[in-house]
Amino acid sequence: MINLCRLCLPLLVTLVAVGCSPIHNTIGPDQERSDLRESVEAPYQLSGGESPFCEVPPMQIPETPKLVTAPEPFSAKLFFLLDKTEFTEESKVESREIYQEIVDREFSEIVISGHTDTSASNAYNEALSLRRSQKVRQDLIAYGVPAENIRISAEGEYRLLVSTPDDTVEVRNRRVEINAR
Repeated sequence: MINLCRLCLPLLVTLVAVGCSPIHNTIGPDQERSDLRESVEAPYQLSGGESPFCEVPPMQIPETPKLVTAPEPFSAKLFFLLDKTEFTEESKVESREIYQEIVDREFSEIVISGHTDTSASNAYNEALSLRRSQKVRQDLIAYGVPAENIRISAEGEYRLLVSTPDDTVEVRNRRVEINAR
């Protein structure tokens, strides 16, 4: 039995090797295909002595995924007139440029923080800083920024840009900070 396996194994290996070799498809040295095969119109397109049983499918190369990069973070400050939700003259001009840049860069998150100086009570300043944040939010929405991308906060006089004592008028503290990413 072992001798029979020893004899059959090389024969089997030879048959498999010949089945996938270029010799398998050739009929003679001058003819790649037989007339019989051409008349039957075999469904396989074979060339170069390939066999349909040993055919290797072409390798599929996946497309390289496109990299999506998030825009660089952006921040700006706009300043207000005393006790108002109106911009200073400089900030009126800057606001249009800032709003347009935010629209152009298509940020997914915009945080607006309203601030005041220390010239009124804490409660009044918190309400005023909220109105300033809401004003900038409405401006951005009017420019085309989706409302769901904008968050606002009211800081009042608690995070001063310029440290001052109570009841001090300081234009740099009357601001809205815009942070976008």
